[in-house]
Amino acid sequence: MDFFNTFCSQISKFEKTNMSLWILIVLVIVSGGSSVLLSQSFAQESDNLTGTFNHTQTDASGNVDWLNTGNWSLTGITSGSPSFDAVIDMAKPDGSAAHDHQISEFMMIGSPVSQGNETILNGTSTITMREGPVTEEPTSITLSDERISVFFEPSKIDNHFGNQSVTGIVSS
Repeated sequence: MDFFNTFCSQISKFEKTNMSLWILIVLVIVSGGSSVLLSQSFAQESDNLTGTFNHTQTDASGNVDWLNTGNWSLTGITSGSPSFDAVIDMAKPDGSAAHDHQISEFMMIGSPVSQGNETILNGTSTITMREGPVTEEPTSITLSDERISVFFEPSKIDNHFGNQSVTGIVSS
C-alpha cells in the first residue's frame, strides 16, 4: 500500500509539474502574442500623430529650388473628421526669400483609403499665401509608419510647391 501511495503521489507531483510547465508556456505565448497585437492595433489606430517636414523642392530641371521644413499635427484620425494643421517654412537654398505657409481647416472627403502600408486622406484645406488665404485647396495626405506626404493641387496656389508633395517624418 505504501508503494501505491508513493507512486500516486509521484504521479501527482509529475502531473502538477507538467501542468505548471504547460500553463507557463501557454501564458508566455498568449501574453507575447497579445502585446504584439496590442502594439499593432495601437500603431494602426493612434488617434493623434505629429511630425516634421524636411523636403527639398526641385524645379522642372531637377535643381534644388526651395527647402521646405516645419511641423505638422493630425488629430482625430479615427473620428471621421480629422484635423490637420501645419506650418511649412520655405527658403531658397542660400537662405533667402524665407517665408511660411499655415495649413488648417482640413475637411476630409470620403473615407481614408488604405493601400499596402499607406493610408491616404483626401480633402480640402486652407493654406496661407502672400495674397491671402486660399480656401478649399484640394489636399491629399499620405501616411505610412514613418513618413508623411502632403500634396496640394498646384493650380489654385500658382504652382507654389511645384507639382510635388511636401514630405516629412512621423514622430508620434
